[in-house]
Amino acid sequence: MYRSFLYIPVVLVVILLLGMQGCAAPPMTGKQIQAERGGLDLRQADLEQEPVKMQGDWRFYPHRLLQSQSLTMDEPYQYVAVPGSWNSYLQEEPGLRNGLGYGTYVLRFQTRPGDYILSLRVPNISSSYKLWIDGKPMAAVGVVGVDKASSKPDQSREIVSFYNGDGNHELIVEVSNFSHRRGGIWTEFYLGGVDALNDSQTIEAAEQMGLFGSLFMIGFYHLGLYVLRRKEKFTLYFGLLCLLVATRIIVVGDVFIMQWLPVSWEASHKIEYISFSLSPLCGYLYVYFLFPADASKRVVRGIATGSILLCLYVLLAPVETFSRELWLFQSFVIMTGVFSLIALVLSVKRRRAGGLIVLTGMFVFVLSVINDVSFYNEWFGMGDMTPVGLFFFIMMQAFIISNRFSHALRKVEEVSAELKLLNSQLEERIDERTQELLQSNEALEKSYEELERQEGSRRRLLTNISHDLRTPMTLIQGYLEAMQDGVIKDREQQERYVRIMLDKVNGLNRLISDLFELSKLEAGQVSFHHSMVRLDDWVEQLRGYYLVDIESRDIRFRCELLDSDMPPSAVWLWIDEFRMKQTLSNLVYNALIHMSPGDGLALTFRYDQQQGMLELKVADTGSGIPPEDLPYIFERFYKNDKSRNSAQGSGSGIGLAIVKEIIDAHRGSIAADSTVGEGSVFTITLPAEIKEVLE
Repeated sequence: MYRSFLYIPVVLVVILLLGMQGCAAPPMTGKQIQAERGGLDLRQADLEQEPVKMQGDWRFYPHRLLQSQSLTMDEPYQYVAVPGSWNSYLQEEPGLRNGLGYGTYVLRFQTRPGDYILSLRVPNISSSYKLWIDGKPMAAVGVVGVDKASSKPDQSREIVSFYNGDGNHELIVEVSNFSHRRGGIWTEFYLGGVDALNDSQTIEAAEQMGLFGSLFMIGFYHLGLYVLRRKEKFTLYFGLLCLLVATRIIVVGDVFIMQWLPVSWEASHKIEYISFSLSPLCGYLYVYFLFPADASKRVVRGIATGSILLCLYVLLAPVETFSRELWLFQSFVIMTGVFSLIALVLSVKRRRAGGLIVLTGMFVFVLSVINDVSFYNEWFGMGDMTPVGLFFFIMMQAFIISNRFSHALRKVEEVSAELKLLNSQLEERIDERTQELLQSNEALEKSYEELERQEGSRRRLLTNISHDLRTPMTLIQGYLEAMQDGVIKDREQQERYVRIMLDKVNGLNRLISDLFELSKLEAGQVSFHHSMVRLDDWVEQLRGYYLVDIESRDIRFRCELLDSDMPPSAVWLWIDEFRMKQTLSNLVYNALIHMSPGDGLALTFRYDQQQGMLELKVADTGSGIPPEDLPYIFERFYKNDKSRNSAQGSGSGIGLAIVKEIIDAHRGSIAADSTVGEGSVFTITLPAEIKEVLE
């Protein structure tokens, strides 16, 4: 379905080209009557109703500037095709190579005898000429000479009128060119009645002025759009493109416009080539800012550099020099058109909004440029089709702007509808927001209470730490002073006091070590040394590590694997054995503190294949944890006599906080459940995986 739309540009191009066949040619199409051997028979043509082109084989006298009175049959001449520059048929003439030189064109023609006036439309001849009809000078543009010093270039289209009489006439045109790449008569003469020729001239001038005025107004319209909305830079460059093409129409189109402006022949050609150099840059910048994701910034820089260099070349070099490098300008334009088409094809492929429309317009515009390049190189095509192609491009641009305006209006309508709906539901929304604010206030109050509780816990922790530090230090100080003063003289008593002091010092070391370790765990500064550990081996290690110590306290101990879908030897853990042993020791010895002889302690392991986790439980039948303390036992600042938050009985209030940090570092979790008087259960979950399957 989407690909079918790609045929739209082709269909539109075909329609446009068919239309060009009817509208691109000048209004005075004329009958196709050809001159033969320097003579043209127009006696059957109704010149008063329809002008004719004076085309075909004319006599041409190279290196001669002749008038009717001096022409003789002995003068060397040749037959040449008019229209056509002498570059194409005088390469063998040394003085007329590269379009430079001078010569005389002669055409004898016959019309229907009669007492009426005929008019001859003289085209723009490069680059100066004199014209005689029946031996009478009728027109002159510039100064005809035999070298550059004696000639002066100029351009103008003239209409001359003469009396018909017997219908036998002779047309002589002296031409010289020492300032342009192309010389001779390379556009058509038209002959017809005064009224018919004037009407055709008026229609053609009106078309040129209408096209110029349209492009000029559209260019300023897009500049205005850019002033009003600076974000859409593509409107700026599209407007500049229209103004540049409109400027080119002034200097290469109907030159009657140039007669109203004080612009020299050389200046007009520089304007033509400068606009020719800047138009590709504006065209590609239009595509770049319309579809920035599809066009290349590197290509923009390259085209900008090329345009600047070409403009400098035109400004510094004479017309004769840069006009000979027309191929360079034409290649630059075609290359830029290809890059523009590539960017637009990508925009269509990526389904950018308006991409197909712009591609269609640009495709037609590039075709018209290629047509003009071919025409000015005398290959094929019709002259000055670039404005027509740009006009079609403007139509496509109008579709884009209309589409954007329609989209904007739809957005405005949608926003208006949403505003109406919002206003109608404003009270409900206010109620909802009020409820949300009340809930937020409740949450803030709870957070404030939680912060107060944590602050109380922190203060209690500091108090406990101060007490835990001060009490042993006071005892140690007292024992040392007693020993210093000689109060304790008995050797055995001194040794007992020394053991007591060492025990207190060890307790202080454990407290300081716990605080230091917790701070490093919270800051992520503890290095973990993970390794793969097989589950059944780890269970046996833990059983051997705790069995003797626990049973020596008259506590029943059990460490075992529960049934699971996988054999224990196939389950592996990625753990730091030292840190996990530290974790389990905290839990085990905290439990032993709150247990009595005859109670039981169990470590059970079960692998959940569906979750890929190991569930480890430390269960005791001790005194249990009060329900009001249970939610806070893993907090670093919380301490209660029965909270179990101590490290191996140190009573610092940070043991379970250390346990939680270590479990979190293993990407696991820990939870506690307890009933006062019945015991407690701590459940740890750790990631596990299957490394091998034993048969």
